[in-house]
Amino acid sequence: MVSGLQTYNLPTQGEYKTDLGTTVNVVPLNQTTISAIPSIKGENLSNYSVLFNTQQQIYKLTSGDVLSIQLWNYPEISPPVATSNEQTVQAYGYPIDQEGYIQLPLVGRYLAQGKTLTQVNKEVRQLFARYLKSPDVVVRVITYQGKRYSVQGNVQKGGQFYLNDQPISVYAALGLAGGVSTTGDSTSVVLVRQGQSYNLNTVALEKAGYSLNKLLLQPDDTIYVNAKADNKIYLMGEAGKNQALAMRDQGMSLSDVLGEGLGIDATAASASKIYVVRSDIKDKKTTIYQMNLSNIGDLAIANQFVMQRNDVVYVDATGLTRWQRIVNQIIPFSSTLYTIDQLGK
Repeated sequence: MVSGLQTYNLPTQGEYKTDLGTTVNVVPLNQTTISAIPSIKGENLSNYSVLFNTQQQIYKLTSGDVLSIQLWNYPEISPPVATSNEQTVQAYGYPIDQEGYIQLPLVGRYLAQGKTLTQVNKEVRQLFARYLKSPDVVVRVITYQGKRYSVQGNVQKGGQFYLNDQPISVYAALGLAGGVSTTGDSTSVVLVRQGQSYNLNTVALEKAGYSLNKLLLQPDDTIYVNAKADNKIYLMGEAGKNQALAMRDQGMSLSDVLGEGLGIDATAASASKIYVVRSDIKDKKTTIYQMNLSNIGDLAIANQFVMQRNDVVYVDATGLTRWQRIVNQIIPFSSTLYTIDQLGK
């Protein structure tokens, strides 16, 4: 019969199941438990070290790349070279086919896929030496189209791009896509690699010493920039103002959220029952962090608690407030019944 969201059935800590089958883990916030809370949604920062420790490998040729092979002493064998309007040199060279081969004059089919440019230069020189006297061979890559990555979401020019022999970081890839659009959230980027998604909170990562300038892309990576409109925190219950708050670029603490909501209602709120509901869509788990702000000294814990996208902050009412609301609903109803009863007499 009591109106509003109910918290009477919440345990003080530990897991329980709701009537709808949701598995919930209740964690009381204190100086011990707050240090164990991941600062990035769904991940510990240590899990990101493998991404940033990946070194750029020497580029190996693959199907789709186009090579230019020049024989300085035998220009009649070299393919023609043309200059475009942008003054960039273009050559009608030797594309690597789906099986990894190129078709060379005199030599025939040559397997280039999976080899470095240095290795190809050495081997092609040896092959031409069988037919030509002192061949001076120079092999270059004129078009990289074998190893791709994608930039999607709220960027100026999303699409498919190609890796080359120079390392490309996440920040560099966003720059090549025209940068983050006005609707995009530069602090909320998702990297999808080999079927696994990594939520790159750029602020939290930078503070932890992980710069996206050092996170190098690999073939088939996808970068997705989330929208600012999706980056919100929801404040409900006995706060001064219930609302959806846009997450600040520099991040927000629980104190920031309560402050934006004009604090907690001094006449109705229970300072010992402030809850943060956090869901992990990937693992389908919900965690409820319970904060007791009855002691002003514990405001430091609220300052340390870092909010995450789609968190719900709920400020519960006191028992007396709930009882008063019940009474306020019963009295008008009982008065109506009495009036009806008198009219019947």
